[in-house]
Amino acid sequence: MSDHKREVDKLRQEISQLDEQLATTLEKRARAARSIGELTMREPPSLPVRDRSALDALIARSKGDLPADSLRAIFREVQAACLGLEMAVRVAVVGPEGGAGHAAAREQFGHGATYVVLESPEAALDAVTRERAEFAVLPYETSIDGPVQLTILALSRSDLRIGLVRETVPTLHLFSRSGSTDDIVKVYATAADRALAGRSLGELARDRGPLSVLDVKSPLVACQLAQEEAGAAALANEATGAGVGLQIARRSMLDQSHGRVRYAVVGGRPSPRTGDDSTAVVFSLHDAPGALLEVLSQFAEREINLTRIQSRPVEADGWAYLFFIEVVGHATDRGIVSAFEEVKRRTKFFKVLGSYPARA
Repeated sequence: MSDHKREVDKLRQEISQLDEQLATTLEKRARAARSIGELTMREPPSLPVRDRSALDALIARSKGDLPADSLRAIFREVQAACLGLEMAVRVAVVGPEGGAGHAAAREQFGHGATYVVLESPEAALDAVTRERAEFAVLPYETSIDGPVQLTILALSRSDLRIGLVRETVPTLHLFSRSGSTDDIVKVYATAADRALAGRSLGELARDRGPLSVLDVKSPLVACQLAQEEAGAAALANEATGAGVGLQIARRSMLDQSHGRVRYAVVGGRPSPRTGDDSTAVVFSLHDAPGALLEVLSQFAEREINLTRIQSRPVEADGWAYLFFIEVVGHATDRGIVSAFEEVKRRTKFFKVLGSYPARA
């Protein structure tokens, strides 16, 4: 045996030993999470908003042998899995089962949570209000269209609060049992995903010959059918396809980039300060000259930074405009409390949607 081969074998043995140590450490972490769950089972569930700062500290201490993005993804998965052991929660999710919102919820709460799939932000918030779920995960903002109006309106009518915001990049892949496009004769997909990947599906048909595309009600159903049938494939995000045991046959089926999407995690309790927070607010104005300038000046005078501002007409209110703003800081910060009190006096409607860690 050559010295080179001997050295490679030695390193592989070392990796095997490290994997065993890693598995043992993960089991210890899981036991600790389960113990926390047993000690807090009678308390209302709360979001672990400080996990991000702890993860940042871990990455800062790393020596860079593993890329920071990879390390972050690994620890996020560990945190989600252990959170499911710490609190077995029910989560209301907007969108089809196995869709982007469902995937974002699983990234936060892990596979131990129970997910209730609903059609609208209003229905998801109602499920939390009626104690049919502890949290709701709602589409909050896209980098192309800004705040999601249906979500903002639903939150403005609710007493629930945003506690976390998670940012994701939409993905859509083609999955099959074999992981190859050679044997694919049909593709299962939702109508929405089919529309997003129309050109890519056309290119696949030109490469492979005739291709049947069949509509289904959700990405999860698409993947389940593809798992059961030879020659079948499914359009889905990576988490849903891999969760069913399928392989990626072709990556990146989206015809064009759809930017980033932020999802709001909403519950009945406000989140505590982390030292790096944002706060979202909605308000409407009296019909008077300079009304918006007067409101915005309250933040400028206190040197409070506004990171987002957008307005949308609200037909139910006689086509009045509802303004959405996001400010740097927590709703309990002294300067923000003072600004909000002054803004309330100058607006027709004012509501704090929640405070949350600025980076997700």
